[in-house]
Amino acid sequence: MAIATHSYGFDPYIVGTAMPFNSNLFPIRFMAKERFFKMPVVKNIIEAYGTFPVIQGIGLENSLKPAIELLKNNVAIGMFVEGKVAKNGELREFKPGAAALSIMTGTPIIPVALKGTWQIRNPLKFLFLQKKISVSFGQPIQHNFTCPPNSTIQENREAVEKLTGQISEEIKKLYHSC
Repeated sequence: MAIATHSYGFDPYIVGTAMPFNSNLFPIRFMAKERFFKMPVVKNIIEAYGTFPVIQGIGLENSLKPAIELLKNNVAIGMFVEGKVAKNGELREFKPGAAALSIMTGTPIIPVALKGTWQIRNPLKFLFLQKKISVSFGQPIQHNFTCPPNSTIQENREAVEKLTGQISEEIKKLYHSC
């Protein structure tokens, strides 16, 4: 499971392109907000890339069910830890979904820092001013947190918060070193 920062709409394609072809994370399927699947042209593009919808407002465990099923079938998934695009390239608050999913499935996390992709919004400026984009992959984050059978993520809130903090530290280190 690759967990990345997010500052541009094409970030999933950039992460996918940067991945080693023969790695366990290739091909990777990213989750996207359900509303993008209601836009005809956008829907066709993101579905062609293997993106799957996440429904918000139905509780964390319910919204993660499609991702859980994919992970059970050994499909690599990608998530953006900030939950939405950061408009100016600054890191936003990290959301607990990635940590919760990792705890629920026992899946290790590959931290990914994308830097500079927000500058692509103005393609001419990006090309002519020779702006840089960097994609940095960190070491897998293994953890010992588990979600006992028949327990909820709410009951495991402390573990989710600790793992979210660890993910945040690793991604920030990568982000500031590239």
